[in-house]
Amino acid sequence: MNLMPLLDTQSGPIISAQLKQFGKMHLLIDPKINDDFFFTHQYQFESVIAIRDRQDTVSADHQCLQLCTINKTTSDLDQLIGELKDSDSAAIAIIFSSQSNNALQKHISNAMYMRYQGADYLLRFYDPKVLKHLMAIFKPAQLSQLFGIIEYWYYWDQHYIQLAHKPERVLSDINYQITAKQWQQLTIAQSYNYYENLTIRQQKAVLSAEQQTTLQQLLDWAYRATYNQPDQRNLAVMVNYAMAQPAHFFVVINYDLFAQCINDKTNDIEHYFAPLEKGIEHGITR
Repeated sequence: MNLMPLLDTQSGPIISAQLKQFGKMHLLIDPKINDDFFFTHQYQFESVIAIRDRQDTVSADHQCLQLCTINKTTSDLDQLIGELKDSDSAAIAIIFSSQSNNALQKHISNAMYMRYQGADYLLRFYDPKVLKHLMAIFKPAQLSQLFGIIEYWYYWDQHYIQLAHKPERVLSDINYQITAKQWQQLTIAQSYNYYENLTIRQQKAVLSAEQQTTLQQLLDWAYRATYNQPDQRNLAVMVNYAMAQPAHFFVVINYDLFAQCINDKTNDIEHYFAPLEKGIEHGITR
């Protein structure tokens, strides 16, 4: 598996060359982002196939992921690539595979299914915000199972990302064999995405590199100090302080004090942050 960030000027020529090579490409649409993609766009697709979570027996086809096939003769390539960059667009990935559309549909459906300790889960690997964590959490063999017959996967994460994979020849069920450590990392990643989205809405801007690093360390400490069961109110208060002053949070809070804060049962952990607030008030920590 090879991950390569691309400049905006690189993505078009690279994807165009692969479209000529493969003869077709696939655009993956997630209606849960918004369900008006097909009403507001006039793209000509060769075919559109619903990809169903195999645990979902209720949703209508139009509510499931949509695998849209584009012929190499398309005149909309630049616009289709640009869809990945649009945060309001339901388009989340461009995919290349030499296998049939039905085989690709079945593989993605299989890859969405995950078991851990006897329970079934939906693995939303196709979501760029989830995929970026999986690339760090999963081992090479697990990533190879995840992408299976897929050869190239493109998505947007502050820039275009190309994932290149040597495809499997045989389509089969997937057993990720998630370890306890990976399960903890997946839980932290889910919490990270929640607080990232919350912070973005509050500050109306993406997280800075410093905020990203601070949030990741804070969550690692929170789950370690509470044996994977942090008090959600205490955690929310601490994230709020940390995102406001990411450069200084770990200057005034060491791990022992952090553990004391996150495990405080009095619902009054704000007093731990008085030194930080005082420093901000007098311009010390700015």
